[in-house]
Amino acid sequence: MSSSHLEALSARYGSHYKWLATCTAMVGTMAMSMSSTIVNVALPDIMADFGISYASVQWVSTAFLASMTVGMLVNAWCVDRFGLRRTYLVALLAYLVASLAGGLAPTFETLVAARALQGITAGLVQPLALLIIYQVFPVQERGAAIGVYGMGVILGPTVGPLVGGAMVDWINWRAVFFIIMPVVVVAGFMARRYLARPGDELRRRSLDVPGLLLLAAWITALLWAITNGPRLGWHDVQVLAAATIGVVLLLVFVLFERGRPAPLMTLAVFRYPGFAAAFVLALLTGAGLFSLVYLLPLQVQTIQGFSSTTAGLLMMPAGLAMSLVYPGIGRMADRYDVLCLVGIGLVLTALSCVLLGWYVESELFWLLAFWAIVSRIGVAFLMPPVVVGALKMLPASLINQGAGIISFARQFGGALGIALASVLLQQSQPLLPGTAVVDPHALAYRDAYWVFALLFVLGWLPAVAMRRGFRAAPPA
Repeated sequence: MSSSHLEALSARYGSHYKWLATCTAMVGTMAMSMSSTIVNVALPDIMADFGISYASVQWVSTAFLASMTVGMLVNAWCVDRFGLRRTYLVALLAYLVASLAGGLAPTFETLVAARALQGITAGLVQPLALLIIYQVFPVQERGAAIGVYGMGVILGPTVGPLVGGAMVDWINWRAVFFIIMPVVVVAGFMARRYLARPGDELRRRSLDVPGLLLLAAWITALLWAITNGPRLGWHDVQVLAAATIGVVLLLVFVLFERGRPAPLMTLAVFRYPGFAAAFVLALLTGAGLFSLVYLLPLQVQTIQGFSSTTAGLLMMPAGLAMSLVYPGIGRMADRYDVLCLVGIGLVLTALSCVLLGWYVESELFWLLAFWAIVSRIGVAFLMPPVVVGALKMLPASLINQGAGIISFARQFGGALGIALASVLLQQSQPLLPGTAVVDPHALAYRDAYWVFALLFVLGWLPAVAMRRGFRAAPPA
């Protein structure tokens, strides 16, 4: 960022400038974060419109989350090469193009491609917001600014399902792609006005293109194999080939990145005891964060017959509860035992999954909303402690790289969680004993919730391993 232009903006707007820049970052972040959930309530209508199954429609969500990891990983290169302001503006423009393509999509494949482009732009914008805050605020005031930024991050996914549900009921599912576009336009005008132009600090460092291509390829291959296994059969040649290719490409990616002077992902962080366990917990956190928001709106529209607006309203108290408890849990992560906080999160999330499955056919709005609230609070107990615990194990020189890898794990875990949910929803017979539900669709939802509950219970194993890693951690 140009210091002369930054000084000129500070002189023009005075003490208000830093908050104007923060609001610019928050508006863009809120728009992008809304995209992660606003489409979920439209999935039944998308399935009906294109005549597709659960296995196919989940790509609307997984394409966004998987592509978001790519955007996060290339963010640093884009800022170094083009500057913060230009990267932000181009990302917003690309998002507008993707939203227009998604709203007008003539085929399902076009819709998935549009969601993938939206995910890349969201991955670019979210880290940019923190960079903006760190550049315009002094150290002693950054906490308050990050609190405002955090509200945007949490508020977007909270209101997204409600806004999306209203658009589906009042217009149609295509409207969910158009409703965010005015917010993005406002963010663009604010960026041109309040963000400083880059100066001479731009660097022409190389981008790890082979690593990026390998990453995208193995993620796509593995997700395709997982989601198409029930439809084609797990012994089908295409499924086995895709799974094999995905595993081979993952191994090639790991070997390739280890030998790169400037890798896309610094895998040296996994040499520190306990970091791999934190990575697994971050995967589980992502699964809990995104899969339940994917499952519950689908369930209440297909099983209970709720409207899209009601489905969105059902998720709103959960998001608000998460936004209220999140700052306090962040402070607790600095003071209390990480294993204790992670344990609370795993218990609450597992309990909510068990009871959401048990009451899968209940038509009591308040009961479903309550267990959704418990699940969000459980996820909130997982997020800051896992990040804090993971970074405590690393030396100062690897903290930035470790934070990026944990963020990648959380997003990729969300994509894996939704893919697993789509697999379980395709089952016509119960996977777990002791069910008394007759509706096969309800059986599938019950199985999905209970399988996730089991995963969160098993999350105690990496939690204990992460705690052991503290003993070998370098000095703070």
